[in-house]
Amino acid sequence: MQKSYDSLKDNDIEVILLAYLLKHPELLDTHFEQISNNLFANPENSKIYKVLEDFHQSQKNISIDTIKNYIPNIQSQTLKELSLQIDQIVFSKEIFLNYIESLQELYLRRELFKITQDKNNESTTFQTSNNIKEIFLDLEKKIFDLSNFKKENYEFKDFATVTKSSLQLVEKAFKKKGKYSGVVSGFNDLDNMLGGLQNSDLVILAGRPSMGKTALATNIAFNAAKYYSNEEEKGSVVMFSLEMSAEQIGLRILAEQSRIPSDKLRKGELNERDSAALSSTYQEIHQLNFFFDDSPNLTVSELRSKLRRYKKNFNIKLVLIDYLQLIKPEGQRDSRVNELSEITRSLKQLAKEFDLPVVSLSQLSRQVENRDDKRPLLSDLRESGSIEQDADVVMFIYRESYYLQRNEPTRGSEETQESYQKKHDAWKDRNEEVFNKAELIVAKQRNGPTGKIELYFDDKYTKFLGMDKNNDL
Repeated sequence: MQKSYDSLKDNDIEVILLAYLLKHPELLDTHFEQISNNLFANPENSKIYKVLEDFHQSQKNISIDTIKNYIPNIQSQTLKELSLQIDQIVFSKEIFLNYIESLQELYLRRELFKITQDKNNESTTFQTSNNIKEIFLDLEKKIFDLSNFKKENYEFKDFATVTKSSLQLVEKAFKKKGKYSGVVSGFNDLDNMLGGLQNSDLVILAGRPSMGKTALATNIAFNAAKYYSNEEEKGSVVMFSLEMSAEQIGLRILAEQSRIPSDKLRKGELNERDSAALSSTYQEIHQLNFFFDDSPNLTVSELRSKLRRYKKNFNIKLVLIDYLQLIKPEGQRDSRVNELSEITRSLKQLAKEFDLPVVSLSQLSRQVENRDDKRPLLSDLRESGSIEQDADVVMFIYRESYYLQRNEPTRGSEETQESYQKKHDAWKDRNEEVFNKAELIVAKQRNGPTGKIELYFDDKYTKFLGMDKNNDL
């Protein structure tokens, strides 16, 4: 076993690489992101590289003679080999890069060997408090981190590269008939305001209970899945539902699309016409790339782990999470506010890491109920950690009719019938006026305007539509 591990080292290449750096110290500048102390398996070579790094950072002159006094414990044979290699080097950028890549390959193999050996011991000796699920997750995370060792997506980018990438976003929008560069929600006014749901954005959709957060999120997810089913580049949508089961959400979607009330579907009270409509709807939508994960008590690490597999296998374009407060914290924090802050930061990192929009639902504090005007404000998020700070977009869903229906006026003990009737009629008229209306308030958009969008809400089917009562998709 030891012999197998030792074969993942190459002292000759390590010495040659150090010789290159001693003869051409400028390579420490041009290739600092590709070379690290980890690449050197020989402890002596690692010490020499650390001295080179320190000299370079202190802007000291680098040569075999100037560093000798700083490495007194290095064997004379090592210094002889190093001096010999320096004399023999004829600079070649291609050969130098080949040496770096060879050492990187060996380093990754050594690390993979150690990770798998450690996990093998952990799973067979039972000398750990971690259960098998935790061992799997940690193994997957370490292998994923190892596979992204080079971090090629985060290189230093010049202005030309950045503007070219930005131009590609414009071209992408132009190809979509000048509409949106992001993922479409299916609600024209919202897509016009946001330009679609943008990659790497964390979008928070918040509201008090019974406002319709899950219904609106499901509508957006369904619309996006339907849109991508008609695109050349087939894409998928995944919804992590920590509250409702996948079957419950599926039932809602069938009710919305078949125009059969969900309570009738649950009870199986279908006539011949309903059965035909349900069958037709199923045939139309069952092949959409819309996926559900209703695992309870997920942590962000578990979300990330699952998303890695889903994105690779299904070309995920949009992630929805229902909802933020049900995500399990990674560890104990001194307060719930700090736990939520860590979760929102992690979700933002998730959106950036996978370069796709993450829409997370969120509850609001009860202080909304204490105001006459119950429209949510950004300040209503402040008790929930750093949601406002971490989110790129914050939206609130608000339905006045919900509150009106629960606040029917009553007649005061000394109030006349005429006064009461007038008050009750005004309440009834207002109820009828706002019955099917909802407001989607875009309270924050990091890169665009804010404002209010009116939506039509059909409570019979828990379905949101644009005010023309017809989504474009």
